[in-house]
Amino acid sequence: MAAQDILIKNGYVVTMDPDLGDIPRADVHVSEGTIRRIGPDLAPAEEGRVIDAGGKVVLPGLVDTHRHVWQGAIGGSAGSVSLGGYFGVVIAGLAPRYEAEDVYAGTLWGALQALNAGVTTVADWCHITSTPEHADANVQALHDSGIRGVFLYGPPVAAGVVEWFVESTLPHPDDARRMRDEQFSSGRSGRLTMGLGLRGPELSSKETTKHDFDFARELDLPISIHCGMAGYAGRYRSVETLRDLDLLGPDVNYAHANLLSNDEFGLIASSGGSISPCPSVDMLMGIGTYPSTGRALEHGVTTGLSVDTVAGTGTDVFTEMRVALAAERSRTNAAAVSKDESVAEVQLDQRDMLRLATLDAARAWHLDGQIGSLTVGKQADLIIVDTQRPHLHPLNDPVVTIVINGGPSDVDTVLVDGEIVKSGGLLVG
Repeated sequence: MAAQDILIKNGYVVTMDPDLGDIPRADVHVSEGTIRRIGPDLAPAEEGRVIDAGGKVVLPGLVDTHRHVWQGAIGGSAGSVSLGGYFGVVIAGLAPRYEAEDVYAGTLWGALQALNAGVTTVADWCHITSTPEHADANVQALHDSGIRGVFLYGPPVAAGVVEWFVESTLPHPDDARRMRDEQFSSGRSGRLTMGLGLRGPELSSKETTKHDFDFARELDLPISIHCGMAGYAGRYRSVETLRDLDLLGPDVNYAHANLLSNDEFGLIASSGGSISPCPSVDMLMGIGTYPSTGRALEHGVTTGLSVDTVAGTGTDVFTEMRVALAAERSRTNAAAVSKDESVAEVQLDQRDMLRLATLDAARAWHLDGQIGSLTVGKQADLIIVDTQRPHLHPLNDPVVTIVINGGPSDVDTVLVDGEIVKSGGLLVG
C-alpha cells in the first residue's frame, strides 16, 4: 500500500521525544512519509485516510539493532544448543545448503516476521554471502518486505566456518565494493543503507581485522562486530585490540559485549561506539551470564536491544525488553540477595527498555535524526498497539503494561515511511 495522507485519531501517543513525552489523547498526521503534526483534534485532509486509534497506543516503530534476517525460515532449529552448537547446526549444517533463492525466501520471511512484531527498522548482519547472487537476493528481499534497514555485508561463513571464523586470515569479500557501487552509491537504496558485518579480533587475526576495518572505511561504511563472548573475550580482548590497532571509532557497533572489561566499555564510550545486547540469545546460548545492557549504560555507551537469531529465540523485541529488564535487575540485586538482604529499590524500568528499543536503538546506527521517536519532521515509522485485550487491560500505565505483556499479536497497525505494511492485525500485500 503506497504512502498516503494519514491521520491517526484519538490514540494514547507515546512519543519517546523528551520534549513531548506522552500525550494521553492525540492525533498524528502523516503525509508523504513524514510526521507533519502531533496534537489533539487535528483536522483530516480532504482525501486522506483516517485511522481510529481510540483505545490503542501509538508508539515509534521498534528498532532491532542486530539480527541475522536470512534465518527467518529456520526458527527453532537451534533451540537446545550453546553458541558452539549453533555454529554446528546453523552455520556449518544449514547455511551451506542455501541457494540464492533460499536466501531470498528466508530473508523475506524474516523481515515480515519483524514487521509483524512492530519492528520497522533492522540492522541485518548478513553472513550468508556465499556468492554475489546470495548477497543480492538478501538485499532484494529486504526491499520487497518494505522494512527499513541497515544491510551489513558479512563474511561467507557457509563456505567454511573454521576458515572464516577461527582466527581467520581471509580478507572480507571484495564483492562488498561491487554492491556498494551498484546499489548504494548514493549512500541509500530505497529504505536501506549499507554497512559491513566484520569478524573482528575474536574471529579473525589482527592483520585481517586491520585490513577489514580499513576496507570498510575506504568504502565509508559503518561496521558491526561480534565481541565479548564467553570463550573468546578473555583471549582476544577485542576492544583493547582495536585500540592498539588504532581502529576504534563512532562507526563501530559491538554485538553482545557480555564479557568486556570496564576499561573496554570505557573505550567504546569515549570513541562514540555503540553496543547491541542480545538478551535472550546471550543467556540461552551461554554467551554471557547477563546481557551487557546495564554495564553499557553505566559507562554511557549508546545501547540498542536486538533479537540476533530466530533459530534460538523469538521474533520480537517486546520479549527482549522484558528479558533485558529482568536480567539487569537480577544482576544489580545479586549482591544483596546473596547476603539474604532485602533490596531497597530497583534500577531501570520499562520505559528505559522501550527507549533502548526505539530512540536509543536508532541512535546506535546514527538514525535518530530520522526515526526512533514520534517527532514532527521525522520519518513516519510507527506502530499502533491494540490494548483492549485482557492481558493489556486496564491500561493504568501504557508503557509498563505494553513492555510487560505486549507481543506481535497486539500490534494492530505498522507504518514504515508512511506506508501501511500491517493493518487490522494482518500484514498488507
